[in-house]
Amino acid sequence: MNSVTYITVYTLEAFCILTASYMLFRFHFKEFIWKKLILSILLATFSYSARDITIVNSFTIIVPITYFIAYTVFITFVSKIRIVWASIMITTGYALLGTVQMILLLLLDVFGVEMATVQGSLFYLVLAQVITAAVTFTFSFLYYYRGRGFVFDFPSWRWKHLWLVMLVVILIVLILKLIYVNKLTMIIAAVVTLTALLLLSNKMEKEERLNELES
Repeated sequence: MNSVTYITVYTLEAFCILTASYMLFRFHFKEFIWKKLILSILLATFSYSARDITIVNSFTIIVPITYFIAYTVFITFVSKIRIVWASIMITTGYALLGTVQMILLLLLDVFGVEMATVQGSLFYLVLAQVITAAVTFTFSFLYYYRGRGFVFDFPSWRWKHLWLVMLVVILIVLILKLIYVNKLTMIIAAVVTLTALLLLSNKMEKEERLNELES
């Protein structure tokens, strides 16, 4: 794959993760759009440049971890959001895109297109990324316009939020596992955990609003 195609494909993926992370927590699509795009291009360029580095090829987990840290720092400083909530935001977006991607790969496998074929074919790789982005964007827009999830005035940290951190840790482990293992049980586990995070975060936000009205 040439450099332009590679950077374009993975810029789309990075931008999709960032946009989903923001919209699931009720930031408008246009919020920080140019900054999100610039970061996405930089990360895609980094990923392309790191392909020939021996240590990266030996430990492929380096790139996803670098992405995760960059996303979290970006949200923390650009959006002025506490790092705990920033990590929750990006983990949710990461999990959504990763889950959609893995389900798509499973469906392709059902039709006889294996993951190795997708990774080795420019056509299938671009097709998979475009479909993943379309599904992720659609879900995020529907979630946003239905008024689900957190508002972006995040509350101060309290111990009752510990369950959120636990879910985030579980999601991170599942996402990292999905990078190496494409199994139905892993996908189901990721979907269940992601759903629990979205539903419980919505419930917690309603409780926060109720407490504000009562005070």
